[in-house]
Order: sequence, then C-alpha cells, then structure tokens
Amino acid sequence: MSHPLEGVIRGADGFVLIGDSSQERFPAQSFHNYTRTRKSFYCLDMGGLTESRGSSKGEKLYTSVAELPADRSDLAVIWVKPRAAAKAVELAHEAGCTRVWFSFTTGHPDAVARARELGMEVVEIGRCPVHYMDEMVPACKAHTLLLKASGSYSRPPQTDPEAPRRELW
Repeated sequence: MSHPLEGVIRGADGFVLIGDSSQERFPAQSFHNYTRTRKSFYCLDMGGLTESRGSSKGEKLYTSVAELPADRSDLAVIWVKPRAAAKAVELAHEAGCTRVWFSFTTGHPDAVARARELGMEVVEIGRCPVHYMDEMVPACKAHTLLLKASGSYSRPPQTDPEAPRRELW
C-alpha cells in the first residue's frame, strides 16, 4: 500500500456508511461499488430509506443505530450535506465508531469539531473512500484514474476542515 488512506479503507473489517436520502445525499454509486466488490458495510440512511436505490436497488438499509447488526466496524463513512454532518457524527458515535471519514463536501467544521470532541479520529475530509479500495466498478475506476492523473490521489489525508476543497481533483 502506498497511501495511508489505502490502509484505512482496505484494512477496515467493514464500516458504517451514513447517508441522507431526504437531502439528496444517498451515496448510490459508492454503495453500488461497495456492494459489487463485496466490501463489508452497513448503510444507515438518515432519510428513512429501507432499501437502496440506483444500480444496487433493493439492498437492505437501516434507519436507526438500534437496527444495525452488532458486527459493525469502528469506521464511519459520512455522505450527507454539510448542515447534517454533525448529526451524522452523533449517529456514528452512537454506533460505536471511533474513526470517521467525511466524503465529498461533507466535512463541515462544526461536524469535524464534534467528532474530535467525542474522541473520534478524523481520517479524511473530502475524498471518496472508493478511490483507495482494491476493487472498483468501472465508473469509480475512471474517476480514480482522473484523481491519480491530477496528482490529488497521492496527497496526504486532509483533516483540516478549513483547508481548500479538493474532492474531485
């Protein structure tokens, strides 16, 4: 492994993916990638969906921490709008997660501060975990190639919520 984020996502026994379909932030493409590559994860939808939509339509989703299976990991991947990120952090903490990865446009400074107050390690703010996985569906593979060509892939993990955004380059 050549990048620290590869170790985070590849080494995780799984993770809790937190999205919010009511705010148009259900991570359908990433969900599809995780499902098709058989990465262990549980998806908690703050918007109340009980089944996935998009390319992996019909897969099980959870609507509360109490519903999540007990064998979940300590890593949470958050895919919500910035104003909902602090609530997602609270849910991740309630689920027993000790590490949090804020995906595209999710790392609101208040949410990052709350995660740190709760003793959670912030492993990344901005980039999608799929980029650092061993396997990817074609659409994610193409996006990752662009990320590598731009030089952004190799940059160190971003953990400063005030830093310039770099999600897509």
